Amino acid sequence: MKDPEVIRVIYAEEFNKANPSDIVDLCYDFHRQYYPNIRFIIDGSNAGFVRQMKVVFGEDPDYDYKDVSPETMEIIPVNFATDHKNMLSHLYMMISKGYLAISEKYDKLIISLRTAYAKEYSLDKDQTSYNDLLDALRLSLKAYSLR
Repeated sequence: MKDPEVIRVIYAEEFNKANPSDIVDLCYDFHRQYYPNIRFIIDGSNAGFVRQMKVVFGEDPDYDYKDVSPETMEIIPVNFATDHKNMLSHLYMMISKGYLAISEKYDKLIISLRTAYAKEYSLDKDQTSYNDLLDALRLSLKAYSLR
C-alpha cells in the first residue's frame, strides 16, 4: 500500500442464492492467499454457516460470543442485530475521514454507498441498492479503529 492510513477494498462481490459451501471454499482460497494476515468477520445470525466456517478453519464450533477475539480466531461472528447501528456509524466516519478507498471496478459497492438511506443509523434496505455488499463492508471495517 502506498498510504498505510488508507483501507483499500480488494474484493467486493454479491452472490445471489449462493451455496454456503461455495462461499466457504472462496474464503479458504483467500485464507491460503493472505495467511496469516486475514480474518473473516461474518454475520453471526446464520449459526449453520458460522459452524461450517469454524469447522473448515479448525476452530471450535461451540464458541461463546464473549470469547470471540481476532487475537485467537480467524472466524469472527458478529451479532449484526445489536451492532448494526454502530457499524453504519463507523463506516460513515471512515469514509468522511478519507480512510476508505474503493476502486471504480467495484461499481456495485459504490452504488450501494450512493443509494444508502438510513434513519438514526438504521439502514433502510428497501431504498439501498446492493445492501448485502454494504453489510459486508460494514462487517469488514469492524477490524479497524479510528485514531
